[in-house]
Amino acid sequence: MNNPTQLIFPFQINQKASFKNFFCSPDNSELISRLSELVISKNADELIINGVEGSGKSFLMQAICNELSASGKQFAFIPMNKAINMGVEIFQNLASLDAVCVDDLQLILSKGEWEIALFNLINECQQSNCSLILSLGGNQSLEEIAQLPDLLSRIKRMEFMKLKAVQDESLNQALDFVSQQLDINLEKAELEFLLKHQTRDFSILVDNLISLDKQAASLKRKITIPLIKETLNL
Repeated sequence: MNNPTQLIFPFQINQKASFKNFFCSPDNSELISRLSELVISKNADELIINGVEGSGKSFLMQAICNELSASGKQFAFIPMNKAINMGVEIFQNLASLDAVCVDDLQLILSKGEWEIALFNLINECQQSNCSLILSLGGNQSLEEIAQLPDLLSRIKRMEFMKLKAVQDESLNQALDFVSQQLDINLEKAELEFLLKHQTRDFSILVDNLISLDKQAASLKRKITIPLIKETLNL
């Protein structure tokens, strides 16, 4: 049987996303442990990962997909920031898979047609023993944004886990971890310069680090403070 993920969905998954490559602070150790169990489990799970913007939800959702693939499972990855421009039909005929992963659930809650489609997907997954893993961003509660009472009831019965953002005191360690995992040569002075002169949002720091690495490679230079200033317009 061909993998429906490859046949149906145009959404690319970061192949470097994995639990190993995810900086796991002590605050998130329980979550990663639970997800590690989930991807190899033969049971059907219903789980919502909740975290603020920049906490790494999308990377983690893609890591889940790669871990599911490594376990030989078939799955669908649906990032709603892209899929929302497509029809609700994208939620149809997925329950025969082992798992469905929907990123950024908050983008479709309060939208009537999408809420009905999600409600149907949840029911179909329950009937077909298909795991459903959702990520939810933003600070609003489910009660504030979900309009369909039956959908809210279904969602509230799911397992709910928090993804904690990287705290300021761990940013140095976290950025150093990411540079090592991505094989990016970032010296201590350059790392400290980035942290001193850039946003404290970890996800943006990682994006900037990747941009710096690409720029350094194209210019055949090391990542230095002058290069950081040039690339990031500091």
